[in-house]
Amino acid sequence: MNKQTALLSIVFALVTAFLRPAIAAERNALTEAMKQSVVSLEISFYGYEQIQPWRRKDLTQNHAHACAVGEYQVLTTAWNVADLAYVKALRLGQNEFIPAKIKLVDYESNLCLIELDPNSMTEPLKPLVFSEDYPKGAEVDFYWLSSDNRIYNGRAYLDRASVLQTNASYEKRLHYVVANTSRNTSTGQVYCIGSKAIGIAYWANDNKEAGLISGKVINAFLAAAAKKDYKGFGAVGFAVSELLDPAMRAFLKMPESLKDGVYVRDVYTLGTGSDVLEQGDVILAIDGYALDSYGRFRHEKYEQLDFEHLITCKSVGDKVVFAVWRDGKKQQINADIKNFRADEMLIPYHEYDRQPEYVITAGFILQKLTREYLTRWGDDWSGKVSPHLYHYYRDLAFKPTPDRSDIVILSYVLPSPVNLGYKDLGQIVVSKFNGMTIRSIADILTAQKLRPDSKYDVIEFEMDNPLIVIPRDQLPAADAFTSRNYGVTKLVNVNQ
Repeated sequence: MNKQTALLSIVFALVTAFLRPAIAAERNALTEAMKQSVVSLEISFYGYEQIQPWRRKDLTQNHAHACAVGEYQVLTTAWNVADLAYVKALRLGQNEFIPAKIKLVDYESNLCLIELDPNSMTEPLKPLVFSEDYPKGAEVDFYWLSSDNRIYNGRAYLDRASVLQTNASYEKRLHYVVANTSRNTSTGQVYCIGSKAIGIAYWANDNKEAGLISGKVINAFLAAAAKKDYKGFGAVGFAVSELLDPAMRAFLKMPESLKDGVYVRDVYTLGTGSDVLEQGDVILAIDGYALDSYGRFRHEKYEQLDFEHLITCKSVGDKVVFAVWRDGKKQQINADIKNFRADEMLIPYHEYDRQPEYVITAGFILQKLTREYLTRWGDDWSGKVSPHLYHYYRDLAFKPTPDRSDIVILSYVLPSPVNLGYKDLGQIVVSKFNGMTIRSIADILTAQKLRPDSKYDVIEFEMDNPLIVIPRDQLPAADAFTSRNYGVTKLVNVNQ
């Protein structure tokens, strides 16, 4: 080490030693200020079993974190309240729990607004205001109130901004990733730079990284929640593939000077762009932001981002402009920002807070296919479920049509005297019931009333699977047998 380097090291050490007490004092002051802005949530949830959809899961209790965004309102992640039975809050210095209820939950934004009972609080909370600043590399602090009524804090660094899928939904939103967290991160903890909140945590990994729902997403959610009619934010209605192959560009009649643009490989029947884009389009820009061959654009604040942000950051009813290459020329296409509920999908990505839809007849469990049902096969479920069922999820989940809004399957058979010989059937798609094409789970109830003079109900399936014949005169006894021997408390749950 030369003299100059040694001198610089000494100066740095002296400056650090001089500043450390001031930094510590500032952090102590911020921690003190946060005492009236963070709460702990005690959450109980249950949900339903997917394989036995008439049964609730055991009531489970968990703790989560939230921060004040109003004197009597707190914000947490939607994931924390999925399948909620009840929630109550604990604030620092108040030993009694505060009754609480959900005001608004948006699973696609992964945010939930919770109202606390003012009559059960000794004083109002101190609301936080979320900043949309993005000082990349800045040191951040995070705070939370533990379930034993103690406030804690930790530190990390703001590493990058990214458009990521949340753990609650199929949608992608703008998130921050922080690195080198000094403590374990839990969902709902609030992250700050100085006195400014910048986001709340929703995931963490073993590499000391954590993902934050950004202040921009939070502010948009809170602004929309303040309106009488919450419409939510845009959803992407198409899928893209990178466009790197010069031969493919030549096939699309794109000039060599046109280096950017991303290929539209699929168009859904739901979401933004589904009504105006075509498979084979090349999206060159969205709202004037040029897309590269990977579907990314350069943001003036966040640097490189995936194109989804240009749609999901907008409110439903806003406009968006696509610049596309179609039929050998550039075109400009205007579209409305749209979104959709998960239960509108052909294969719903999630069905939080709802009982699965099913019909049980003669021990045959006819069930609406959902992603949550498929995930019951555990890790790597995509390789374990029937390829035919996975095809519907992978290729058609976002493509319901007027002719088909659900996929109905024979899940499995509860053995009884009336269904002998059929007990090994399962994981097959229903095509017809009593000659009626099945477009939704509700169609089963209609089909059961058809052919009143027939002695049998007949169920047909896709993929040349054998049909099922059920003697109608034995149905009452068979259903009673199913209820009595398998504990089926309700034979039908269909939302009509």
